[in-house]
Amino acid sequence: MSASANPFKIRENELDVGAERITIRELLSVRPPSEPRKMAIRQAQLEAIVRMVPVTVGGQFAAIALIAYSLVGQVPLSQLLPWLASAAILCVLRGYRAWKLRDDRDYARSKPADAAVIVRIVALLAGLWLIPPIFWFPNSGHNEQLILVLTGLGLISVGGVTLVTLPSAALVYLAFLGAGNIVMAAFLGGPILAALALLHAAILAWVALTSARRFVAQVGSRYDLLERSELVSLLREFEASGSGGIWELGRELKLTYISEELANRVGSTQERMLGRHVRKLIDPTGQNARLSEGTRTLFHHLENGVPFRDLAIPASASKTWWSLSGKPVHDPSGTVIGWRGVGSDITDVRLSGNDAVSAARRDPLTGLANRLLVREHLEEALLAQLDGNQRCSLLLVDLDRFKLVNDTLGHAVGDQLLCAVARRLEVAAGSNAHVGRLGGDEFAIVVYGDQSVERLGHLAGRIIAEVSRTFVIGIARLHVGASVGIARGGLDGQAEEALMRAADLALYQAKENGRGSYALFRSEMYERAEYHRLLENDVRDALQENALSLSYQPLVDAASGAVVGREALLRWNHPIRGPIPPDSFIPVIEDAGLIHQIGDWVIREACRQAARWDDDLSIAVNISAAQLGGSGLAETVLTALASTGLRPDRLELEVTESIFLGDDIATLASLERLRSLGVRLVLDDFGKGYSSFGYLSKAHFSKIKIEQAFVRGAAAGQRDCLAIVNAIVALAKGLGIETTAEGVEDEQQAETMRSLGCDQLQGYHFGFPVPSAELADEQAERRRA
Repeated sequence: MSASANPFKIRENELDVGAERITIRELLSVRPPSEPRKMAIRQAQLEAIVRMVPVTVGGQFAAIALIAYSLVGQVPLSQLLPWLASAAILCVLRGYRAWKLRDDRDYARSKPADAAVIVRIVALLAGLWLIPPIFWFPNSGHNEQLILVLTGLGLISVGGVTLVTLPSAALVYLAFLGAGNIVMAAFLGGPILAALALLHAAILAWVALTSARRFVAQVGSRYDLLERSELVSLLREFEASGSGGIWELGRELKLTYISEELANRVGSTQERMLGRHVRKLIDPTGQNARLSEGTRTLFHHLENGVPFRDLAIPASASKTWWSLSGKPVHDPSGTVIGWRGVGSDITDVRLSGNDAVSAARRDPLTGLANRLLVREHLEEALLAQLDGNQRCSLLLVDLDRFKLVNDTLGHAVGDQLLCAVARRLEVAAGSNAHVGRLGGDEFAIVVYGDQSVERLGHLAGRIIAEVSRTFVIGIARLHVGASVGIARGGLDGQAEEALMRAADLALYQAKENGRGSYALFRSEMYERAEYHRLLENDVRDALQENALSLSYQPLVDAASGAVVGREALLRWNHPIRGPIPPDSFIPVIEDAGLIHQIGDWVIREACRQAARWDDDLSIAVNISAAQLGGSGLAETVLTALASTGLRPDRLELEVTESIFLGDDIATLASLERLRSLGVRLVLDDFGKGYSSFGYLSKAHFSKIKIEQAFVRGAAAGQRDCLAIVNAIVALAKGLGIETTAEGVEDEQQAETMRSLGCDQLQGYHFGFPVPSAELADEQAERRRA
């Protein structure tokens, strides 16, 4: 920063306010100031006045008592008592308010001291002291007159000292008390004594003004020192490359000071910028706040008194970026009365510098832009698009099977792989794009230009192809893939957050479509996500309000048709939407992390109900893969069995084949913990897509349930389904495992499954799921029968 633009030199010229430079008009003004420095001085004046109130009130009460004692019998009580009461009440009220202002911070903040009010109260009290000299002094005795004179001299001297910090109040007080003293002096000694009284009052007024000047100068000097120390602190914190300077805002967030260099860098002048609101300076059209998170954060902090540091915001009229740091200026009561901070142009250094500004925007592992710089690239592109310049799109890239590399070869190899992926993404994206790493194995690409589906689809395909090629890291040959979500600026989102969310939803859809695919954002993706969000909130409410329930579907013996067990099925009757299908809300429960809480409740409730049944039937409960982690599930089962008295062999825990997609060792260990409790393990939906015969023996299942699609196909005579069911039944019999055919809906399907050798049957043909209350009614009827 050049010497000519030295901020301390500028502030020195502005703030070198000695006592001799303060005008009488400024000194006596009682209007609320608007500048932070003057506001601090006024606050100090008022605090000094408030601190002296006990001394002032004490002196007033002493004078009132002395006057009452000396004038009783000299002045009619009809005159003396109202005067005494008025003076005493005024002093009490003044003392009470001073006490509240000093000891009650909330009261002081809501009803602060005001110079104009203080002057009026002082004038009223001083006016009361004019009554004794004018109306009672001439008719009083010699001794009483002497007491009145001494009291007047004492009051005017004490007032001149206690009110000196607020000279307007001091002069009003001295004027009234001086007038009273002059009247008494004239009555006693004529013009000469009156002139002496006038001279005494004038000297006191001169002393008050001189002392007030000195007080204001001292407070101003302390403020200046504090201000300079804060500026030094800000400048030391803000060691950014590039040009910049200092700025200040007043209470109403209008610019009260800006260094010449900073004004020049902005492309304006101090004169044109001073007095303008910060929103008009930074975001005159209102577009920046809509598109830029940094701008919104800046305005929020300014309006709520929150300090900020290194906030990057785009300039509205140019393609420059500014880093702003600021701290609020408080008055002694803690109220924000302004702001002081520094700004620096970081347009170039954020991209190519070697300092903290650039480092804060680079991913230290890959050297790509990090999340912050990606956001800034996106905001800049959206602002340019708003002005009719080139369009932009956002691609989110998530690696497939990367976790496997980390788990098997370690994080060091995983880090090298990420760096190699970064280089390939830069090549695939081309020169008309910015590539960044958001974290983990997720990357972002801001693409400029044509937003056609063909172009973006071709780019996504090229990215997937590049990432899918073999990577050679040391001696390891690694294979990963990529899924890509695409969102187009303006079409899928106007602001950075909206576009990022749209691309994230598209990425989620691409992953659902299968690895190695891409998806463009569509509005129904947002609608589905919003539906799931609202459904999650409703699920949480339902859990709190005990609105979830269990229904029970019978399992029958294939040979006899007798009911041998029941399966507990979770049900939710929404107060507005009605019954919600389990396949709609159970995935939401899993995503929301509520599966453990709800799953534990299902186990406890199912065991409690089964323990009440008259017949010795089994009870089947479905368990998700998420519940198998750790020992919590085994503890829940053990507690449920112990509290209800249900025999362990009556409880069947059903799991699907998908539990073996993750850590097989951990999964088998969890299943073994459950089996050791004596409960029966059931493999549900066998043959649906992840079947491995090895799991049947390793996990020691007691029963397998045949997927209903094979049941229907076999009953319809489809050869492949018949062969599969035959193979499953034969395998189960060889391993000593029971089989249950699911989804049996008519007698033909039931007869087919019997002929194929299934042990148990389940489906609507044998009964719909019914609530526990209906089961209780059926049992009560059987008892009566």
